[in-house]
Amino acid sequence: MDIRFSGQNLKITAGMKEHLEERLPKFEKYAPRIVEAHVFLKKEKYIFKAEITLAAKDFHAFGMGEAKDNIFAAIDEAYERVEKQLKKCRSKSKGHHTKGAKTSAKIA
Repeated sequence: MDIRFSGQNLKITAGMKEHLEERLPKFEKYAPRIVEAHVFLKKEKYIFKAEITLAAKDFHAFGMGEAKDNIFAAIDEAYERVEKQLKKCRSKSKGHHTKGAKTSAKIA
């Protein structure tokens, strides 16, 4: 997976990159064909914002987080939103419903 970093009004430090590079590959257990991830970090006045965009073969996920305390709280919020989207997509693709299942209520 290719990870790209961008920053606005904020210098991306090695600690931020390291934090993301250890967490983002965990998404591959939900969507194994992730092509790239784009992380956009910015600071507006006193609010830190983080945006994570994942591009897979047939799926795109986007998560945004903001925090007043520090950039890592914003990154974690965005990470959780993307993870939630990937889990939902994964459960839909598994298809827990079978075609020939009997229904309990029959319409006459």
